[in-house]
Amino acid sequence: MRKLGTPSVLLIGLFACAGTVSAQSPYDRRPTIGPDRGWLVIDGGGLIDEVRERFVALAGGQEARIVAIPTAITDGYIDADRYGALIARVLGVKQVTVLHTRDRALANSVSFVEPLKHATGVWIDGGRQWRLADAYLGTAVEREIKGLLERGGVVGGSSAGATIQGSFLVRGAAGTPGNPDGDNTIMMSPGHEAGFGLLADSAIDQHVDTRAREADLDIVIAAHPQLLGIGLDEGAGIIVHGNSFFVVGGEVLIHDGKQHGRRQYYPLSPGQAYDLQHRTVEKTEVAADRHRYPLTLTLDSATHEPSASGAVTIGTGILESSAGAQLTDRKVSFACGVDLFSIGGIPHPARLDGPHGLTILARDINGDTLQGYRCRID
Repeated sequence: MRKLGTPSVLLIGLFACAGTVSAQSPYDRRPTIGPDRGWLVIDGGGLIDEVRERFVALAGGQEARIVAIPTAITDGYIDADRYGALIARVLGVKQVTVLHTRDRALANSVSFVEPLKHATGVWIDGGRQWRLADAYLGTAVEREIKGLLERGGVVGGSSAGATIQGSFLVRGAAGTPGNPDGDNTIMMSPGHEAGFGLLADSAIDQHVDTRAREADLDIVIAAHPQLLGIGLDEGAGIIVHGNSFFVVGGEVLIHDGKQHGRRQYYPLSPGQAYDLQHRTVEKTEVAADRHRYPLTLTLDSATHEPSASGAVTIGTGILESSAGAQLTDRKVSFACGVDLFSIGGIPHPARLDGPHGLTILARDINGDTLQGYRCRID
């Protein structure tokens, strides 16, 4: 592994590991819902474009005030100046403050947490999550992160930065003299089972597809049936707000303590939404009435342009049949009246409205409501 900040390394979200520590209760006993006002952006380890773009949009765009936390990474690979510059470049924002310490007394100091009081977004990078818990669990840092959510801000994280957002911390075995990174194959490590609890009553795993972790959360949910297990593919993420989340990128596995065929989990696909309060897949207009949206539009290029009436996304994509519609698949140029992410591979349900008109179902980049938006196609 190269030191952070070397030109050939793009490290945000790619430090793939796991772990955590705490003397607190191993899980919160609140209802399983996300922030009432703020947002969680939880990435499976690959930092796909849509995760990055939605995080930045929710934090305020290029003018966002971002606090980046690299504490899950080994000290030898942290160079604060280079790390901050890298995060600013990758996210496309102007202001990034790096927050890092392993001293809990410093993590409780007023001066150390001051940047969090003014931040609009916090990004927690990958590595070993037990390092995050050792440094910040129960400190002013954790309290100010939660305060940011109460102000309507956004907390994002990838890999270890995803798992720490749950209330029960999986893969939390801490480092030892013989194994300083800890053992990330241990799902439940007594004394290291508490996360920040930003998503209550949850256990979050990552890198699921690339590391064959599909069933790893089963034993956690069997031991703690009040928890909801969320397993994220490396190329997947969830956007959490209030009582629900929706999936972006790849698949997300739900472990709810029930049997689903031969497995104790089931997948959610990109674009699907989940009701955290009732622990059910949300029924969308598409599912209820597919004949109204018999086509799909999948983007393969896109740019955003401002307009008098709001954001417009211009690009190209593939318009193809869905649910038996009679249409020859074709590549189209489009201009849609919604701020879509760039290229996420998600097929947007669509219907034709005249020879050059299209309506797609989508979620605006800074919102979570699925609704219809008009497009022009050529």
